[in-house]
Amino acid sequence: MNLPFILEVGIGLLFIYLTLSLLASEFQELLTTVLQWRAKHLREAIEILIAGESKPPLDSNASQTQEISAEIEHSRSLATTLYNHPLLKSLNQEAKGLVGQLGQFVSRAMGLVNVFDGQSSGPSYIPSETFADTLINTLHLDELTQKLSEIKLYQFIHDKLLPTITELVDDLRNSKGNGRLLQRELQILATELDDVYQDFAGRQLSLAVAFERTAASLKRFIAAAEATLPEADHLCQRFLKRLGSFDRDIPSLIEEMIPSVSEVIGELKNLSWVAQKLQQGGDPRLMLARMTDEAQRVRFQQGYPLLQAMNQAIKSPDQKSVNYDQILVQTPPHVLSSLETMAKLVQDRTLTDIQAGLHELQREIAAWYDRAMDRASGVYRRNAKGVALIIGFLLAVATNTDTLHVIQRLAKEPTLRETYSQAATALVERNPEAIACFNATDNRAEQNKCLKEGGINASATDLSQALDQATDLPLGWANNNWQEQWQPNRRGIFASVFYLVVGWATTGIAIAMGAPFWFDLIQKVVGARNAGNRPSSTTNGR
Repeated sequence: MNLPFILEVGIGLLFIYLTLSLLASEFQELLTTVLQWRAKHLREAIEILIAGESKPPLDSNASQTQEISAEIEHSRSLATTLYNHPLLKSLNQEAKGLVGQLGQFVSRAMGLVNVFDGQSSGPSYIPSETFADTLINTLHLDELTQKLSEIKLYQFIHDKLLPTITELVDDLRNSKGNGRLLQRELQILATELDDVYQDFAGRQLSLAVAFERTAASLKRFIAAAEATLPEADHLCQRFLKRLGSFDRDIPSLIEEMIPSVSEVIGELKNLSWVAQKLQQGGDPRLMLARMTDEAQRVRFQQGYPLLQAMNQAIKSPDQKSVNYDQILVQTPPHVLSSLETMAKLVQDRTLTDIQAGLHELQREIAAWYDRAMDRASGVYRRNAKGVALIIGFLLAVATNTDTLHVIQRLAKEPTLRETYSQAATALVERNPEAIACFNATDNRAEQNKCLKEGGINASATDLSQALDQATDLPLGWANNNWQEQWQPNRRGIFASVFYLVVGWATTGIAIAMGAPFWFDLIQKVVGARNAGNRPSSTTNGR
């Protein structure tokens, strides 16, 4: 037994494995599409990501089990809300034609409509950026940031700036005995600041511009006061000095008033708590009166008006009001705590710019999603490998491809070995573009794509059909092959059945290893055989 003999037997076996693996991958891809395994697995992975748990632990008590089950149910509700968002709906491209109709029929028959909450299908892939944008939009973090900013700006103008200026002016009026001093200038300042607030509330300018205009209005008031008040009056000069000192403190005061990402998520958690309290029923005033914990009373008093404002401000794309309370109630604590952790990480990088903070939060959510999908992909690949083993074994039985019998036939028949060697060589030599594409990547999915789109599938099928016509193949249920394969008189029935099952199982395992694996081996073995043949050819030529 020399090396060329072993290579030829190996090439024949590899070619058979490759053709069957290509067929199995096509069948598995069809099953995956019709049964929507990717879409179903993705939906379940997102629900687990949202809930933090897939099922209650075995050692949990009744209370813990009920709590975790409620969170899982809430995660399904939130997942449904996310899937109904236009950003994710646009990713759900249902298959058309016969395959699409078959898929929808199977979805209804197997209960997948319940998985997708009334829909017959769902997206099989969601980019991390799209998921992050959808979650932020669903929780209305932009609107919540806007409302918090409005509150902060209002507090800065009406609780800090105007009262301080008014107090300084009143002190000057009392000292001078003139109750109308700087009245016009103060009215102009109040009007300008109110215009700033109204423009910001109407989303006509950003928070940064609003604070810039506020500071500019104060400077104009100071300039008007300097022009109006006499320079020689020490009381007026003391007033202007105090006013200038307050003006120099404005930048630091503004920085304190800009809401942070952590504050936004903190308010989101508080609003969720308020919404859950309201869901229990009863009048909000009576609920507040029954609260004995002062901290809870403060939380409710701060959160309830903001929740009402959010419900009034939020509109869906068709201008219908959105039930923000329900969105908050169905948001599991795991999501809120995860967002809180991510917000703290973001806060260390963006201290003052709230829009930059939200952008960083979006990136953190995308990374959080990517990590979860990496774990889910590992589970999916293991499940797919199990399905591939089942398909491989069934295909081995259906085509009666017994590896032990194939090796025996190849070892005994030189013509069969040579035929398979020529077919494998032709397969490699006919498809240089597919081979270049295949060798350019290590990703199995990309390699499968190269084999399919590069013509390897079609070439392997054509060559297999040509082989079937040219020679008696060592597989299939034809009488000649079966009679040589099944020999109970020589081995005994039990041993024959055992050998048959082992041969099929070996083929099934080989098929499950995938077409890229066998094509890569064929390239190497054919290359090794050709390299070994060249010196011999040269010698003969001499």
